[in-house]
Amino acid sequence: MHVSVLYNIINSHMKMIKDFNTFRKALYRVFVRDPELDNLPLQTILNTIPRVDELTDIIAGTPVLLRADLDMPLKDGKVADISRIEASSATIKYCQQKGWKTIIFGHIGRDKNNTVAPVCETMSNHLRIPIQLIEDWLDEKNDRLQNSFVDIVKNANSGSIFMLQNTRKYAVEQALWEANEDSFSAISRRMYAIGMDIQQRLTTVEINEAIAASNIDFSSSAIPLLMSKVAMGFDIAKEMKDNFPKVKNANLVVFSGLKPDKLDDLEGILDRGKLLMIIAAGSLAMPILKARAQISGTDFSMGLAETDFSYKVFIQPKRVEQARRIVQKCEILGVDLVLPVDFILDNGQISKVIPPGQAQMDIGPESSALIAKKVRAYIERNKTKSDPYILFFNGVFGMVEDSRFQEGTRSFIPLLREMTQAGILTYVGGGEGMLALLKYGSINDVTHAFTCGGTVLKSLRNRHIAYLKAMYLQMSKEGDDEH
Repeated sequence: MHVSVLYNIINSHMKMIKDFNTFRKALYRVFVRDPELDNLPLQTILNTIPRVDELTDIIAGTPVLLRADLDMPLKDGKVADISRIEASSATIKYCQQKGWKTIIFGHIGRDKNNTVAPVCETMSNHLRIPIQLIEDWLDEKNDRLQNSFVDIVKNANSGSIFMLQNTRKYAVEQALWEANEDSFSAISRRMYAIGMDIQQRLTTVEINEAIAASNIDFSSSAIPLLMSKVAMGFDIAKEMKDNFPKVKNANLVVFSGLKPDKLDDLEGILDRGKLLMIIAAGSLAMPILKARAQISGTDFSMGLAETDFSYKVFIQPKRVEQARRIVQKCEILGVDLVLPVDFILDNGQISKVIPPGQAQMDIGPESSALIAKKVRAYIERNKTKSDPYILFFNGVFGMVEDSRFQEGTRSFIPLLREMTQAGILTYVGGGEGMLALLKYGSINDVTHAFTCGGTVLKSLRNRHIAYLKAMYLQMSKEGDDEH
């Protein structure tokens, strides 16, 4: 072999190693809490990431990836709430007007068998433009795109729009969720291989309009690191720049729901040191109630949530240990931790305890009265301050789809209006919190309602949202070896 040819092969191989190491280091900074990166002011990160209309040098016919919020509630196989479609409409229409080949992708639920087909149909009808659904787009066995998908995009007309089937159909999308130090390198190598294939055969541009996709997903946290251009969509840019800086200073959080992993968010929020009060209910409150009882030398039964592994919200012992840390931090920091004192059980009875064979489905009337008292005291305290207090409400207190378990949430919603009228900045998360606001009150009762409650919770923690860190690292080139 000629020496120059051998040199080129070696040089190319060394560049691939260097590029992978650069990617791996950047992805690791997204994956973990990186003090240097996570301590940057949010505004610094946002000012570094352009908006989609600042991508002025992308010519018509260029494929672009558009990470969108496709996780929408379905009823009888139809989209029940189109707010996320409405939020992304301006960005999709802009991409089409520019003549770009827009490839929309995202997840729907956590089940890999869920389909985005109803979302694709509803979005197409709402925007009055054809959207082609691509069922099989990734050859995960070989860590590359399906050739048929690449060919479809290549041969499509300018302005064509596609939607990829549920990203969670493929294991790589959630591979970082349970990753640790030992598995990270192998996972990052797979992500690099797929990302490089996307870069070389599909596109080098990704636009993020998925404000709610705050997990460390491959699509939103790894792919941006391998793009030459990234940008925020119109809606996510407005939300991030106008509303997120304010809600990050919330000193009262009210949240509930079925997911005990929200305790991670709560612990991170406490670590920011801005909270005056926490109001918690639902399954989220169960391990906190148990931990608080154990600290005082007693105990608290969580009912089916701790005795039945098959129960939909089984709470593991590690969550009780985490709740113990939260209770202790609240005591040290002087944070008022407000928890339910009575419950509506699954048989409809009001009880101050949860028997081992039963489950709580809503807060009871004494709990509602306690919360109202605490909120009104909060309102009075706000009157003595020059800067307004800030509240964030996420989740509902009971299983509101059943009329027997709606009262806790229904009685709380008017308190939002009281706080807003008193000059408090009131923010409501998306999902059930938004639906409850619309059902029992009005959108005008609050300062602002998001479509992404979970993302707001994560933004209140002491680390930035993964996709923001990824886009920032790409734009600032802080992921380079020279950094």
